[in-house]
Amino acid sequence: MKRTNPRSLSPAQRSAVKTLAAMRELAGNLWWAGDAQAIGFWEDVHALLRCGPFDRERVEEGKVPRIWRDGPAGPEPSSPLRLLRRDSAKLLRLLPDRPELRETALEIHQRFRAAVQARRPPPPKFRIGGPVAYFSMEFGVHESLPIYAGGLGILAGDHVKSAGDLRLPLAGVGLFYHQGYFRQEVDTRGRHRVKYPRADLRDLPLRVAHDPRGRELRIPVELPGRSAWFRVFLAPVGAVNLILLDANLPENLARDRRITDRLYIGDREMRIAQEIACGIGGVRALRALGIRPAVWHLNEGHVAFQALERIRELTGRGAVDFAEAAEIVAGDTVFTTHTPVPEGNEAFTLDLARRYLAPHCEPAGVPVDEFLRLGLDRAKDGRVFFSMTVLALRLSRFRNGVSRLHGQVSRKMWNHLWPGFAPEEVPIDSITNGVHVPTWVYRHFSDAFDGHAGRGWAHRLERASTWKGIRRVSMGTLFVLKNAARRRLVNFVRERWVRDATRSGRPLEAARRDGEKLLDPDALTIGFARRFALYKRAALLFRDLRAARRLFNDPERPVQIIFAGKPHPEDARGAQLFNRIAAIARRPEFSGKVVLLSNYDPGVARRLVQGCDLWLNNPRRPQEACGTSGQKVPINCGLNLSILDGWWPEGFEVGETGWAIGKPIDYADPERQDREDNKDLYGVLTKEVIPLFYDRDRRNVPTRWLERAVGAMEALAPRFSSARMVAEYVRKLYRPAVENGRRLRAGGGGAARELVAWRRRVERSWPLIHVRRSLRTSARAGEVEIFAAGLGPQDLAADARVIGARVADVRMGAAVRSVAPPPAFGEGILRFRFPLAGSSPACFRVWPRSRLLPHSKELGVALETTV
Repeated sequence: MKRTNPRSLSPAQRSAVKTLAAMRELAGNLWWAGDAQAIGFWEDVHALLRCGPFDRERVEEGKVPRIWRDGPAGPEPSSPLRLLRRDSAKLLRLLPDRPELRETALEIHQRFRAAVQARRPPPPKFRIGGPVAYFSMEFGVHESLPIYAGGLGILAGDHVKSAGDLRLPLAGVGLFYHQGYFRQEVDTRGRHRVKYPRADLRDLPLRVAHDPRGRELRIPVELPGRSAWFRVFLAPVGAVNLILLDANLPENLARDRRITDRLYIGDREMRIAQEIACGIGGVRALRALGIRPAVWHLNEGHVAFQALERIRELTGRGAVDFAEAAEIVAGDTVFTTHTPVPEGNEAFTLDLARRYLAPHCEPAGVPVDEFLRLGLDRAKDGRVFFSMTVLALRLSRFRNGVSRLHGQVSRKMWNHLWPGFAPEEVPIDSITNGVHVPTWVYRHFSDAFDGHAGRGWAHRLERASTWKGIRRVSMGTLFVLKNAARRRLVNFVRERWVRDATRSGRPLEAARRDGEKLLDPDALTIGFARRFALYKRAALLFRDLRAARRLFNDPERPVQIIFAGKPHPEDARGAQLFNRIAAIARRPEFSGKVVLLSNYDPGVARRLVQGCDLWLNNPRRPQEACGTSGQKVPINCGLNLSILDGWWPEGFEVGETGWAIGKPIDYADPERQDREDNKDLYGVLTKEVIPLFYDRDRRNVPTRWLERAVGAMEALAPRFSSARMVAEYVRKLYRPAVENGRRLRAGGGGAARELVAWRRRVERSWPLIHVRRSLRTSARAGEVEIFAAGLGPQDLAADARVIGARVADVRMGAAVRSVAPPPAFGEGILRFRFPLAGSSPACFRVWPRSRLLPHSKELGVALETTV
């Protein structure tokens, strides 16, 4: 390549060279995927390269492609690195004449460098003594790194981005999948094909980790009769690294190289091999990189095998036994469960689990059956199996669901592991998921808010001054921006439809003519995008086709809906539901007004949440854990219409933030639930939503709709941001877990030994404990004597409540009187005296409690008697 003398370049050309160098550095770190202006910048660069003269207005309206995908091979993941690899020379020719683009690139690059500065200490409230090791089978940072399947991965991506924003030290640990989850192609007849394209490593912001000698790092993981080797990729997301293991190495057997081919492989042996690789290999990768986590976070049960490797490390040193090591490991482990339906929790047969765990248990001196016992669960038919969720619950002391309602559902679902207590008392907390606002906000909304609330407003959502500034944006301006976002979405849908049609053999011109008939850029636009699972009820709106025809064919108040989502390749019923929506979209009465998009991914999601006016969510309550897609809509001046499930009971209770449908009850009859929810859905749409959207002032602006949208934005964005979520994890779970872990490890694990000895003493004594006498000593007092079998007052906790009072009242104190500390009344006998409220019968309980356990009801057993 011919070298150019820098002195011969004009100032604009030298600026172009500098800009291209900044762009290369920016493209190598996924920080840009969490910044609205940076995402938009790369889209503009693509438009410049692919669409002739740069025309910002045409780009914003969606009249030119903005999705960085081209070529006869079909859709490819968008990637700035791929763009620069192919078109750097062309950019060098074009950039000198685009000063605005150069200035934007350098300004974004400057912010990027500030965000990833090394050795910046975290703020005091995020200093927890070391990094968080965040294990997840999927990370949805951006569609260009396709190692995610759905909401779990997108949540993990937002968690990582906010940790970086907040300067919380965190390392994400997972697998690198060469073929990702799957890509979906759908023709105009609704027929869809599943494809697994291989990633091109040149287009991904990955670098291979090296050992201290400069060699590529290799991590061994034992499998039955062999070992597999994994190289370690580092994928930077701002100041945070994703640590991703890859088995596609020549030294591995062919079957083992496939371990990191695809996410959630259906083959059970391959699935357990993946989860062992992620959990056990992930711990070894952290150790090899010199990372010493202060707290270990399991994002779903798939990754719970990391606990086994940590137990092996501790027992291998000889200082502690298996039980003590398990207590130490559980002591600083946080477990987040996302699955409110039993079928969604990962499980293996005992034979399969024993075969794959034996190579790890035996070298650690741990009987494999003793480890298996930690994950045992029983199906309704009595079959015993190994549950990854049960393993995670038993090897963590800090646990949470992902919304307030999901916490309640989880406590009820796993109550059988704590049989001595009511569901309300099960030690599973809840932290409601949130979304990374700078990732999901339409960049021109972000620009407008910058002008009134100051740059960086998305990181100051909790401040009143931020919203005071945002409220200065006029309703007219918001309406113009929302219309632009909707037009952009409509044109994106049309382009996607034309691409799918031509791939199916339709002539290009005919496809374009038909594509122009899709959607109305000024009509009320509803979005529905999520996994096509039956409980999400994608077709609920069309349960009554006669009512649907009236709704979608009102010439005065047009309504349209865009569906997107994938059924799992092995979910036949989900595929049937997808095909039904496709068939509805082809019916003449819905043609152009009901659209089903192919290959739902974060890029499609961004356009949908930014362009839709109304987000529809109608799962069968209470099976939605959280449902963060709807949280992305308010920040884009949209509103939610949702069943009171997942996060929405918390969002809707704020006030005028959207609409709720359905009754907040658990139905025994799903058919009745569908019928009543459908009727309520149409009532709210026709009587409230549609009239409000088409209520216009003299300028044709829906002022009352926009006022409600801005109110929803102000009320919901701070509460349901991932920044709030991560800060809550630190306060409620990470910091307590760090402190608990330190206490158990201190003195060579002395506290852990004490805790194990106490547990063993309780296990021996508890079957012998019984009530000797219970009576009322007066109208307002009671007394219970128990034979404590050697346990003392320091080993027990007790309470009393009026029978019939809610168990929650035990914590609230409404019908509860504290139990006096029991004096010894004889060898092994304890007497409890306590006041009572009135003459009603009371329930007295006693249970084992240790100061070394963060939850007093951890052991899950209790003794009750009536007084």
